[in-house]
Amino acid sequence: MFYLEYDLPQLIRIAEDRIRIFDEERLTIPKPLDAFDFIEFDNGLGIKTDTQRLTPNLSVLGLTAFNDGHWWVWPENSEMPKKHPVKKGTILIDERLLESKANGGQRNFTLLHEGFHWLLHPKVFARQEVVYQRNCNRTSISARVGSKKPPMTGIQITEWQANAAAAEFLMPRLAAILAFHERLRIPRSQSLPIRWSPEMDATIHEIADMFTASYTAMKFRLIDLDLVIGFPSHSYSDLF
Repeated sequence: MFYLEYDLPQLIRIAEDRIRIFDEERLTIPKPLDAFDFIEFDNGLGIKTDTQRLTPNLSVLGLTAFNDGHWWVWPENSEMPKKHPVKKGTILIDERLLESKANGGQRNFTLLHEGFHWLLHPKVFARQEVVYQRNCNRTSISARVGSKKPPMTGIQITEWQANAAAAEFLMPRLAAILAFHERLRIPRSQSLPIRWSPEMDATIHEIADMFTASYTAMKFRLIDLDLVIGFPSHSYSDLF
């Protein structure tokens, strides 16, 4: 599969450039985020979103349409899907991610993951059949953000790239580092990374809330920024 060779420094620069356009303060100040604002409005990506029930079991969280086509959606209480037309430049997100009980961090990461697919990969998927969509599921985000470890397929590389840019945009590195030092009261002189302890978890939840991220996404961010080691066993296939 054809793919573009974005490395991590390039992806960081791309995400930071988008932050400067959208809300430059987020580079250094932890701020909550509604990712719809970035996806839909002119100072973000300015592309459309469409909320549908994408699968019966939430196996697909979101998807990006690089061409006009369709997706089979599953109306609530229906045992059969229906064909739903999708226009090029549309991000579909599962409607259950918008429910009041849904995890806002899960919704944000899904939208940003799809948004950066649109930004990074139009040439990668432009030649696919018109029904082709790039979708986000738990397998799609299984690659660790902080390092690209071969062997990886072309699809896995594009997923890693979307993950890395999404994480950088949602939890900008300098803002995350400053929040980490402040909330956990880590002196600047202390050597890093520090070792995780159960007593840290409540504060990590607080830091995640400052960015409207999930606890798990923030945990992985702290690992990838070399701030914390020794978390209990975890899976990069579940960023939520």
